[in-house]
Amino acid sequence: MFKRIRRQSLWPLAWALLAAPVCANAQQAPTIQTASQDDWRHRCDVERELQGGAISLSRIFTEAGAFDGGDFMRWVPKGHDLQHPRRPLDLELSYIWDLRTQPQIEPRVMELTVRLSLDQDLPDVSTIEIKRPFPVQPHGVIGGTALSTPVFPYSGFDRRNGHGELPLGDLLAYSEGYDALDWSLVRPSDQLGGGQTLARGVIDIDALREAVNALPELRAALASKAADPITNCERVRWPNMVMRHR
Repeated sequence: MFKRIRRQSLWPLAWALLAAPVCANAQQAPTIQTASQDDWRHRCDVERELQGGAISLSRIFTEAGAFDGGDFMRWVPKGHDLQHPRRPLDLELSYIWDLRTQPQIEPRVMELTVRLSLDQDLPDVSTIEIKRPFPVQPHGVIGGTALSTPVFPYSGFDRRNGHGELPLGDLLAYSEGYDALDWSLVRPSDQLGGGQTLARGVIDIDALREAVNALPELRAALASKAADPITNCERVRWPNMVMRHR
């Protein structure tokens, strides 16, 4: 049975499909197929290579030049390869907003996706903890606190890859005063001190701040380009997608 997806939602779905990780053993999902006739869109893009990563903004217009979707922001760290995610941790930052209803940049509604890839199976639920040291003078660092979020395996057939999400604004507020923070992936326990650390590493907080700081200039560049989308922006095929449930 086929169910047609609303036209207005096609462009974020298309971006999500392009950004989704490739998992060889992932559980079979509904298949996306293109209908026999494609629509056309004008896609306005601006991109910047930053010191810590690459950032892009996109806005979609109809064939006639009417606003159809956006804005969509995506950031990935330097050296990101969609087909070969970094191990054990890969990051992606995404944000969809509408200037008519969200004129201001809101870091708290930007989603930071964390993807974990291990050599062992993930438990049903594990926790990624981003740790801030707790320095006390004159004794040095004697403890710490942690901002945490659950990490879930992608499927019952792919348990060595998992994901979690954090509001970027919360992470930036928590990391005030630090340019990087340690993280640990923990298997929780109901016993004090019984949690098991499965992986650990460092998150480059400065690179995330750099992405947010670049947004005003990028948004201005996108607005200038999108003032005449038919002339300034790329005309692309935009497939009518249908979803088949097996």
